[in-house]
This record gives sequence, structure tokens and C-alpha cells, in this order.
Amino acid sequence: DLLMDLLGLDTETPPAAVPTKQALPTVQAVSKQGLVVTLTLESEDVGRLRVTAESRNNTSTPMTDYVLQAAVPKSIQISLDPASSSTIGAQGGTVTQNIYINNPTKANLKMRLKITFSSGGLPAQEIQETVSSFPISF
Repeated sequence: DLLMDLLGLDTETPPAAVPTKQALPTVQAVSKQGLVVTLTLESEDVGRLRVTAESRNNTSTPMTDYVLQAAVPKSIQISLDPASSSTIGAQGGTVTQNIYINNPTKANLKMRLKITFSSGGLPAQEIQETVSSFPISF
């Protein structure tokens, strides 16, 4: 169309490619003491992964002073956003936390989780778990 050409609106040119984020499997990392932690993985770029940790309280008592810490092998870089709350409500309350992984060498990913919380007036509970069921490369 001549008018479209004059205005510089070429309808034949496809839109620029937008990088897409790749959804990866969900991993159940912890299921202990009424706490279930599920990791949702999303590839952000080659070698970069965003892991959203959702912690669910399946007990009848709130979990307070909740802290999730994560560690990976030294060849992999990790950073954690703060958790959405330090208290997980009873009967299905949730807290989320984003974890960012930079793995330029595509090393086999293993993550060590350390979780602490108080519940029902009891002193701090501690759960340690190693998660190694991640996709081989991302």
C-alpha cells in the first residue's frame, strides 16, 4: 500500500523478537514439620535462573521468625531477595522468596537450604535439606 510505504509503516516486516523466559519444572524441596517448600524455576537468560521459593505452613499454628537461606557450589553465583514475610500463617499460609542463580559454566546445580522458624511457642526449629533435582543445564 502506497500510503503505508510513505508513512514508513511497512506491514511486511515482522515484529522484533522478544526474548522469552522458559518455564522449567517445579521442585518440591522440603516437606517436614508441616512446612512444604516448593521451588518454581524460570530461565531468565542463558546461565541465569530465577527460583521462586514458596513456603507453605500446613500446621494449625503460625510459623514466626521464618528465615530461608540457600547455598550453591562456589562455581555458581547466588543472590536472595528478602522473604515476603517472616511469619507464615497457619492452615496453608504462604511466604515467597526469589533466589537468583548465575551459572555461566552450566555446572550441575545443587542447592543447600537452611530454614529456621518458631512455632507454637517452641524454640527455633531448623530444617536442612540438599536439593539436587534441578534440570541438568539451564
